[in-house]
Amino acid sequence: MSSSPLPQRAQGFASRLRPTRWILPGVALILAAYTLGSGGAGLTEIEPGEVAVIYNTTGIALFGPERRVIAEQGTVSYVPWFQRVETLDIRPQVLIMQGDQDRDASHVRRLTVRASDGSNFWFGKLEIHYQLDATKADVIIETHGRGDAYKQEAMLTHAREVLRDEFGRYSFLQAADPSSYSKATTLSKTTLNQRLKPTGIEVSQILTPKPSFDVAVEAAIKERQTAEQAVQVNAKQRERLVKEKERKIQEIREQKSAEFQTLAADLAAKQQQALNELVSVQRSAETYAIGRIAEAKAIFAEKTNRSVAAAEAAKERARGLAAKINAVGAAGPDVLNLEIAKNVFPQLQNVTAVPYARPVPSTLNVRHLEAAGELKP
Repeated sequence: MSSSPLPQRAQGFASRLRPTRWILPGVALILAAYTLGSGGAGLTEIEPGEVAVIYNTTGIALFGPERRVIAEQGTVSYVPWFQRVETLDIRPQVLIMQGDQDRDASHVRRLTVRASDGSNFWFGKLEIHYQLDATKADVIIETHGRGDAYKQEAMLTHAREVLRDEFGRYSFLQAADPSSYSKATTLSKTTLNQRLKPTGIEVSQILTPKPSFDVAVEAAIKERQTAEQAVQVNAKQRERLVKEKERKIQEIREQKSAEFQTLAADLAAKQQQALNELVSVQRSAETYAIGRIAEAKAIFAEKTNRSVAAAEAAKERARGLAAKINAVGAAGPDVLNLEIAKNVFPQLQNVTAVPYARPVPSTLNVRHLEAAGELKP
């Protein structure tokens, strides 16, 4: 089958483009050969502590990317006229602010700050330690310029502005306080890194000495420091006295606590002794009570038995008397006369009576005869 006209035209156009495909590489090779032949080949040495950025000045992709950061040490080649090489020092660096005039980009005049109360103070020697970020070498050059331009355009400009702002917040008395300018130093470092770190510069340390003031201000500061020292001494003395007071109070508390414990122990011992005596007395009383109760019960039982026996004996006597009385009653008046004779007549012997005149007896009275002794048994 025969091919169509359209593909044939396309193939013809492609065949005409094939030679032009090699034009640009050919031109590059010719330029490279010319450069090498003329001794103008681009070679640069990257020293330790340096970083290089190779720029494509033509915008043609044949000569590499627009920019390329090279952080490795050694020799780097480039194509002159078409490429440009910029190097930066990435070793730790120091910006010194000291003296009355600028010496170079790394040693400038001292930092003077206007305090919030209108007075001025300055630092004899202030150091800012910083370092470049090798990975952002192209950003540093693009932002701040070629070579050491970043020292003047970035570090010095921002450092003076930030330090004056942070230290200018304080009065001269506050600025004389080490805690105040230490705080201002920390804030200054933070602010500088917020500004410069995105552009490839990082501040590692800021060394700020004690600020200097005018003579009158220095005298006022010394007087205040003397007063503050006196206050601190008094405060320490007061603290010592307070501690001494607390120590003595604690000693007294411990002493009285020991005395209290001793007294409590003595009272407890005496209380226990009294309780023991109470128990002993209670036991003795109980024993005595039991004995007395038993004795009383024994006596009661004895008396009861005796009373019962006496009652029985009395009853027996009563029954005997009753029987005797009954017998006497049954015997009649003779028994009474007999009893009188037995019990009354013997008692008459003890009775003596002499009349004043012998009566003329009309009848014989035996009792008178017996009394006169005339009647003899």
